[in-house]
Amino acid sequence: MKLLAVIRKSFTEQIRQFWILVLTISMAPFFVGIFYLIYQSAALNLKVSVVNLDRQSVGTSSADYGKELLGYLESVKNDSIPVHFSEASSRSFAEELVRNKEANAMIVIPAGFSDSIRLKQEGAHVRVPFEISGNLTETNYMISAILGSTYVSGFLSSVTGTREPYHLIETPAGQSSKMNEFTIAIPGLLALATIMLMLSGAIAFVAEPERKTMLRLKLSRLSPLTFITGISIVQVVVGLVSILLTLGAAWLFGFSFSGSFGLFLLVCVLTCLSVIGFSLILAGMTKSANEVLVVGNFPLFLFMFFSGTVFPIQGVKLFALGGYNFTIPGLMSTYHTTDALKQILIYQTGISGIWPQLVCLTGLTVIYFLLGYWVYRRRHMEVF
Repeated sequence: MKLLAVIRKSFTEQIRQFWILVLTISMAPFFVGIFYLIYQSAALNLKVSVVNLDRQSVGTSSADYGKELLGYLESVKNDSIPVHFSEASSRSFAEELVRNKEANAMIVIPAGFSDSIRLKQEGAHVRVPFEISGNLTETNYMISAILGSTYVSGFLSSVTGTREPYHLIETPAGQSSKMNEFTIAIPGLLALATIMLMLSGAIAFVAEPERKTMLRLKLSRLSPLTFITGISIVQVVVGLVSILLTLGAAWLFGFSFSGSFGLFLLVCVLTCLSVIGFSLILAGMTKSANEVLVVGNFPLFLFMFFSGTVFPIQGVKLFALGGYNFTIPGLMSTYHTTDALKQILIYQTGISGIWPQLVCLTGLTVIYFLLGYWVYRRRHMEVF
């Protein structure tokens, strides 16, 4: 009977430690989901945009090899490595598809492509030119470039009857040719610096309720908005210091910053605000700093692993905004931060190139703060 009493008491105490219990039994299934998403993101489904600049004159009797190559690429079937070639209306449109990750690479059939083939068929010592472009830092680009050049060279060999009658031109997208594995990781690590605000912000918000000083703040005629704004400003400063220290550490190890620093700071400030808004939700769900440290592990891992800060991740498309796909991982603000910082640092894009990410960051910040204010006020600000 004493054993049963001990078991009953221990079980009751475990139930009272609700969040620790949930963390204990759910962590392994949580990582199963993480590794499934890693697997899904690593699965190859390559897309290559083809720009045909080889325009034949109307009524000409000569073969239109640019059109033939385009048709050949679109008909390619590869069961082992799925790759889909599709025509893009212009070079600028194809570049935008690559930049927005809707295409892994771009093949350009240049003007005079058919003429070069005809000269080769007549025995001239020329090489038929074509161009492949994309982000050299991405593995999917490398695979797409290899497959694309293989299919194009096979087509050229069949129509000219010679081997390797081509001249491949590879054009790096943005600054991708100057980046290594270390520099590629920096945008995600900069976003990670803001994610850590989730814990410090939540603890700052929950400190006053834990000390039972909310009534004293009310008697001082402090409004809820002023209270939340004051804490948020301090946390933004903490976040910016963390980001600048991260950037400085990266610089010491050889990272070279490129792009607009002002735009970089704008993205960082919006991200800090969004994470602070989420920390307000976390503070509304907890009643002490210890609970924050336990419960906060769930969203912390979510933001770290599912928002693309640790490894590139893809998700189901929910809707498109100006050619930018909003996916399920996009429900976490740092997903858009990582993407925006890559656009700034790799493509050196301006505000016109990342406005969808800025809109998403701003919208999520507003949603987080509104939801956080409602939860926090119901839990901790009854006296106001």
